[in-house]
Amino acid sequence: MKKFLLLIIIFTLQSCIEEKQKTIGKKEPQKITETKPISEEADITSFCNFAVIVDKDGYVNVREKESANSKIIGKIKSGEAVFIFEDLDTDWLNISFDNNRKSGYIHRSRIKYIKDLEKIPSVDTHDNKAVFHLNDIDINIKTGDFDYESNKKYFSETDFPITKYKGREMWGTDGTIPKSYYQSITVKIGNQKIEIPKKDIEDLFNLNNGYTECYYDKVNNSIYIHLSNSDGAGSYVALFKIENDIYKGRQVEIPF
Repeated sequence: MKKFLLLIIIFTLQSCIEEKQKTIGKKEPQKITETKPISEEADITSFCNFAVIVDKDGYVNVREKESANSKIIGKIKSGEAVFIFEDLDTDWLNISFDNNRKSGYIHRSRIKYIKDLEKIPSVDTHDNKAVFHLNDIDINIKTGDFDYESNKKYFSETDFPITKYKGREMWGTDGTIPKSYYQSITVKIGNQKIEIPKKDIEDLFNLNNGYTECYYDKVNNSIYIHLSNSDGAGSYVALFKIENDIYKGRQVEIPF
């Protein structure tokens, strides 16, 4: 009898082990995540912290500190764009000016955020392009994968970290090889065609077309193209301005 019970126990234990081995051998069913094209994503929150100076005197004083009694360290003409580091609910805003070389404070009453202007709707956005349209305004941005081997000669270094491209500072790479670049940015206003100069886009890398935004200032007949790009660590924002059908230049900032 004892021998019979022992055989039953051994058989039961073997059955349990075999069942456990079967369970371990089974793989969890693979989860499939559907990736939507950029054009089908939900509305993207604006990260545009650029603003235009609006002052009846024709310029605004930039102060060293957050006070009207603080030392004046610069002046910015009305109509010029500045970058605001933090969109805080305060009277005084910390800005970058003079091509990123200086920072100071201006009063909130002297600026108008570009993101509060009329937005030019996106009509087609993918990894290799971004198209915007409003009335007689058409903006076409073409991007592509960056071919490092054929452009290797233009870099200051061939090993990490890479710091310069064609003798200029690189944006968006954080010292690594670029993944994507701008082929062209074209603005059509009626029959007028304006091309952003190659030199103003060739040092901008690792692009996020889904975060590109365009705005129209009807009062000053100005168009703004705002880019927000990053490879994770090398974040930057850029602003291109076209006024009265003439390209006025760009501004590039690190947003922190």
